[in-house]
Amino acid sequence: MPTDTDPVHPYYRAILDAYAEAGRPYFWQVDPVTAREMLRSSLAAAPPQSGLPELEKVWEEQVCGADADADVPVRRYRPQGDPLGVVLYCHSGGWVIGDLDTGDALCRRLAAGAGCEVVSVDYRLAPEHPCPAAQDDLWAVLQWARAELPGPILLAGESAGANLAAACAIRARDAGIALAGQYLAYPVTDHDFTTGSYRDVGGENYLLSEADMRWFWGHYCPDIAQRDQPLVSPLRVPDAAGLPPALVHVAQLDPLRDEGLAYAQRLAAAGVPVRTRCDSGMLHGYLAAAAAVPAAAQAVEEAAQWIGSCLRQA
Repeated sequence: MPTDTDPVHPYYRAILDAYAEAGRPYFWQVDPVTAREMLRSSLAAAPPQSGLPELEKVWEEQVCGADADADVPVRRYRPQGDPLGVVLYCHSGGWVIGDLDTGDALCRRLAAGAGCEVVSVDYRLAPEHPCPAAQDDLWAVLQWARAELPGPILLAGESAGANLAAACAIRARDAGIALAGQYLAYPVTDHDFTTGSYRDVGGENYLLSEADMRWFWGHYCPDIAQRDQPLVSPLRVPDAAGLPPALVHVAQLDPLRDEGLAYAQRLAAAGVPVRTRCDSGMLHGYLAAAAAVPAAAQAVEEAAQWIGSCLRQA
């Protein structure tokens, strides 16, 4: 838990101190290729994830993409027993970094905890493939899942992946496609850097900074006018009515906190069933700490239970 003198949970304080001692650069200080290697190195150096559940099967395959020459790699997680339905999951990484390994532990926990198949989408990354390539990849996987997999479908993602999930939910609603729900963990919902959370925790002291987010946005959607489109900034959707039920998780010490809460409020005002959770002392990406931090484990458990409930009711 955070202390009276330090709002950051001790688990994350140790990480921040280690980064500072090692002189680890920030993402905005390096090029995308180096940033991707930084993330892979961090994952490789992290303690092994303990307590991961047993699944019936985990495997990878290719899904036909929107472009004929751009198949979409996916990793499928099948639980023990008959799955209740399907979760399409998009990893974090600011649309620029990350891959199928980034959210592997979370996908395993959600598959087992919710009793569903999770399909993790290895969408194309910017700047090599700027907006809307990642959106189109998730959309292609949604069409494949509707045609090939049994049961209802729910969208999920973390950070930029949650942005893609929210955008896909809007696109699906507009196309008349029913979804069971959307699980949005610390989502990017707008390109407004003037929120209270950006002001309070957007510096270089909390893992993710305003400078990082400006760097990510610049690679993903360099056309600032295009960022106003609802499929890029879901908070700007003109009408949120009819969107699927949502669970929105945010971290107290995350510059994205306020835009996540604002999107939840936007959905609720339009009559969409919404649940929100804001965890004290947590930083951006905190679900990855589920093996070490009780608050993160509780958030993952809540997500799994909520997903299972949505799939049963769909």
